[in-house]
Amino acid sequence: MKIKRSRYFNFRNISSACLEFADGINIISGDNAEGKTNALEGIYVCSAGRSHRAQKDKELIKFGEDTAAVCVEYDDGRRLCQAGITYSQRGRKSCEVNSAKIKKMSEFIGNFRAVLFTPEHLSMIKGPPSSRRAFLDSSISQLDPVYVACLQNYNEALENRNRLLDAGSFADDEQLRLWSWQMAKYAVTVSEKRAAYIKKASGITAVIFEDMTSGREKLTLSYEEERDEESFIRLLTENLEREKAAGTTLYGVHRDDILIEINGRPAKSFASQGQQRSAALALKIAEGEIAKSGAEGYPVFLFDDLFSELDPGRKRYLTRSIEKKQVIITTCEAQGLDLEAARVIKAHAGSYELIG
Repeated sequence: MKIKRSRYFNFRNISSACLEFADGINIISGDNAEGKTNALEGIYVCSAGRSHRAQKDKELIKFGEDTAAVCVEYDDGRRLCQAGITYSQRGRKSCEVNSAKIKKMSEFIGNFRAVLFTPEHLSMIKGPPSSRRAFLDSSISQLDPVYVACLQNYNEALENRNRLLDAGSFADDEQLRLWSWQMAKYAVTVSEKRAAYIKKASGITAVIFEDMTSGREKLTLSYEEERDEESFIRLLTENLEREKAAGTTLYGVHRDDILIEINGRPAKSFASQGQQRSAALALKIAEGEIAKSGAEGYPVFLFDDLFSELDPGRKRYLTRSIEKKQVIITTCEAQGLDLEAARVIKAHAGSYELIG
């Protein structure tokens, strides 16, 4: 998978732009708020179908404009392809792959594959369980359309169930049980696929983290206990009174978590800033390795502010690890990076200039 270029129209602070990328290392440099991260975000939405930082799609549209669009042209190993999304202020979102309209998001996600790392991903280590679930959902969704469909169906059932629970003692028990059965049906698949992914990722991240720290530190991952459909149904039907009192669903895969440990201690409680960043990067590199094993070639790696707060040893490891991969890195200072033969693009006020 190689991205050739990305095009933007009224996306964030970018009125109109086309960025062309080399097959190896690409650096987008510039001061803060000039459009570096916006360029990466646009590429990522063409892979994941959503922004990693916008709560609403309208936030992606340039202020004062009615529509926005972003598109990537990429080589998938067989042919040159296109994938893009158009947004409108009316809340409509239109997806296309190779000029064909795509109606289901599960059919759009993963045509173009990318792995994104931003400083916000440090929350995967010390943040709430939702941050770690988001990592799992994004990573698996690009590889498995069945997972996307099951997760969407689960979330729809959860939303309907929560709407009933919000009524408290006036909730319809029969309707609650029907939505509980729906949730349990899809929860099994979501849980199984998450557990399988973490099992695979754990072996890869252990090697990466050991290499990154010269053998001084050990990283381990584990997922919440898997449950069968009967167990999920029991959880969702035997605790209705408690859930009515809470006004929300208290059990299910929407509350699961990943246990991340460094040297046998929970990273959430004990990891230093450097360890957090290293662990998050290890997870992201592993995401790329798993994506490669399930398709032809590596995905495109998108690294926002990659090298800050890393010691020299970890910087050297990361520089080696991105060799022979297509990488797009943002930084405030490109001259401080020891990366030979990198293509350098300068960002300024939503415009971009090739400078090296």
